[in-house]
Amino acid sequence: MDNKPGLATLFVDTLALSMAANAVIAVRLTKMAFGVVDPSREGSLMVAEKIDAAAEASLAAARAIVAGEAHHAPGRAVAVYKRRVDRNLRRLTGG
Repeated sequence: MDNKPGLATLFVDTLALSMAANAVIAVRLTKMAFGVVDPSREGSLMVAEKIDAAAEASLAAARAIVAGEAHHAPGRAVAVYKRRVDRNLRRLTGG
């Protein structure tokens, strides 16, 4: 076995990420609409989180490439986003 991640694995991970991200968006917008969270603060937080996540994901991918494991770069970037989305979902749902 060559220990290279398959396209199917990347697809499943990306699909799971997109579903979790949609859940975060739904919870976030609902809480903003009902006044549970301050829309201004939450909006600023969203932008800051996206910038930080993009930087972290880029760094994770670059590290994989520099280490000679370019085949792991996409999965490592997706993993960064998945961790951050999961953290947001827990924060917003109290879970």
